[in-house]
Amino acid sequence: MKPRNTLILLFLGALALAAGFYVQNAREGSEIANAPAARLAFPDLGNRIATAARIEIADHAKTLALTRAGDRWLLAEHGDFPALPARVHALLAALTELRLVEARTSNPADFARLGLDAPNDPKSEAKLVRLLDDKGQVLAALIIGHTRPSPEPGGADQMFVRLLGQNQTWLAAGTLDADPDFVGWMARDIVNIGHDQVTGITIDRLPNGHLVLARQGDKLVVTVPEQHPVLDQFKIDGMARGLEFLSFTDVRKADAAPGQKLGHVGFTTSDGLTLAADISEDGTTTWAVFTAAGKDKATALAAELNQKFGRFALAIPSWQGKTLLPTLDDLKPPEKPATPPVSVAPSPPATAPR
Repeated sequence: MKPRNTLILLFLGALALAAGFYVQNAREGSEIANAPAARLAFPDLGNRIATAARIEIADHAKTLALTRAGDRWLLAEHGDFPALPARVHALLAALTELRLVEARTSNPADFARLGLDAPNDPKSEAKLVRLLDDKGQVLAALIIGHTRPSPEPGGADQMFVRLLGQNQTWLAAGTLDADPDFVGWMARDIVNIGHDQVTGITIDRLPNGHLVLARQGDKLVVTVPEQHPVLDQFKIDGMARGLEFLSFTDVRKADAAPGQKLGHVGFTTSDGLTLAADISEDGTTTWAVFTAAGKDKATALAAELNQKFGRFALAIPSWQGKTLLPTLDDLKPPEKPATPPVSVAPSPPATAPR
């Protein structure tokens, strides 16, 4: 056979193999796409998502409830504080688009291996997500287990799921950010005002403590009471830093602030902001109810702070609470430890000469 004919035959053979490979892949892809398991977990949810009114997320240790109010979602058990819109919308979209791609075990004895055993079991790693409409009807209910990366480069991540009330488990395409820890569902930053912007602080601590601090040059000094003991400037400077990276760890409605009221503190800043807080203490937790007023450049900031936090009591770190509302004694330098007396060993008795 001539070399030219051999090359032509090899080329035609390779072309036939490629065509066969393409047809086979197309057939397999079509079968996967049309397989009964490759379906939406909640087929009608997209049409009913506008009626969603409540989200419940739980694991063996925590529960979280979010309720809808107009176009906002609120943390129902935390003073109806607004939840992060982007995180809620991402969860709802993930539920709507969740696709079941492969049936797995239906044997309850194997559920724990996939992280799909009962979410209320103390040893369980599962999470329960329920979505209800404004009439209390369940739109979607899902137990979420272990996750794993997609086997395809650039593909969607996968997770094991089980529809609530069913024993059939599934490998699903997609992931749900369903953490019942409420802290991650809200914006917790209050303000971040540099210590060099604080021009004055007024403290009224119950029952009769009254302190006024004013800026003199590059530092704050106590001006009321005029007569006071020597104070620790480092601690006073710490008070000026009380509004730096100020955040909270829990929230309640303002009229439901727990604990005993400790007093009131007010800060003034160089840009015209006045930020005041009523402070109370409940065990080791310090609660603050903030109100703001502003002029000039601070007008918009004051309005924003009142809009965000005016109706809420915020739990702030206990060390920050002590910084915001100290007593005069708290500002004294630390006492130096007493120097123990030096003991002198007695001299040995003199030995009489022989």
